[in-house]
Amino acid sequence: MVEEESAYVIRPPRVEDVDALGALHCQVWREAYVGLMDDDAFAALTPQRFASGWARRMEQMGPDGHHPNGEHVAVAEYADQLVGFISVGPAREQEDAPTDTQLWAINVVSDHLGTGVAQQLLVQVLGERSAYLWVAEGNDRAIRFYERNNFRLDGARATDREDGLVELRMVRH
Repeated sequence: MVEEESAYVIRPPRVEDVDALGALHCQVWREAYVGLMDDDAFAALTPQRFASGWARRMEQMGPDGHHPNGEHVAVAEYADQLVGFISVGPAREQEDAPTDTQLWAINVVSDHLGTGVAQQLLVQVLGERSAYLWVAEGNDRAIRFYERNNFRLDGARATDREDGLVELRMVRH
């Protein structure tokens, strides 16, 4: 367990982080979504699958963590290990987005939950801007974190994911 927020380095991802990001992303999903996803979709979560997605994104991402699609990514590093990341970008919904900015993802491995690193990522990349996000129904810890950061459930619910997750929308104005 980490004692100090200052022990974390928040920085843009680098090409050499692709495999570590894949492993981190897979680990977080396996920790957070057990019992919330369809069994087959959960079983298909692999570090390689996530790493290939990160490799595609990193091909166009600048050294500052900005992608031409408007996405901004930062990673959290502790003792030379990646322990979390955040991705913020333009609203993905074309029709009914409640704000222009969407928090696409914020993920921290369970060993570093409660240390303040997620808060550091959020403050550094999103700041106090208005934004919205989708959170898995049943991920109560995440919902509480977002509520502490002035996001509120707005009643929107998405059930159209192939992996069986049900998502709830939260908005901060």
